[in-house]
Formats: sequence, structure tokens, C-alpha cells
Amino acid sequence: MRGVALTLCLCLCLCAASAGAETRCGWYENPTPANHWLEDADGLWVLSVQGGGQAPGFSDLPKEAFTFEDAWVSSNGAPGFSYYGYGCACIEGEFSAPDKVLSIERMEPLPLARCEADPALPAR
Repeated sequence: MRGVALTLCLCLCLCAASAGAETRCGWYENPTPANHWLEDADGLWVLSVQGGGQAPGFSDLPKEAFTFEDAWVSSNGAPGFSYYGYGCACIEGEFSAPDKVLSIERMEPLPLARCEADPALPAR
């Protein structure tokens, strides 16, 4: 009986540990070098700050996670810097209120229309 209780406890602990992962969708912004964040209905989630570090897992994201293609709006204004701007994306990871990113597991670019149509997000 003790072995069954121990196994049950272990299963509950593992389930609770993975229960923290969630998906947040909103405006993904990269306005200047090394500055990245996601703004969703709950607020601003800082993924990377120039000189201030990155959320765990951010630097491990594959190149495809940043491939917005036609769903990217350049906002820097400087010629040759079209990779600075914003798009729409979902990020899967662990978050802690009010604005702490504990880990990032995955990011997926979305069509701009998805964020533009969401009344909970600020207009761009």
C-alpha cells in the first residue's frame, strides 16, 4: 500500500509541475536590438532586454519562431533594419503575475489579423 501511495504522490507532483505551462497570444514586439516582449490582454511580458538578460528558453527558440514573413510591420524607420517592428504571436511557457516570464518553450507567429481582431489587445 505504501508503494501505491508513493507512486500516486509522484504522479500528482509531476502533473502539478507541468500544469504551470500556458499559452499567451498578443502583439510580439522587437523595436530595437535585444528588446523583445509580448503584450496580451493581461499586460506586457518581457522576453529580453538589451543588457538586462533574457527569459529562460528565449535564446533556445528556433529561427522559425521569428519568421513572420508578410505578417511583420517594420517600425524602426532606419533603412536595412526591417527586422525591428512588431507582429502577432502566441508564446507557450510559464508566466507569473503580474509580468514575470518564468520560461519559454515555444513561440508561433500568427497573421496580423488575429491580433487586430482581438478587442482585448491595444490597437496598433
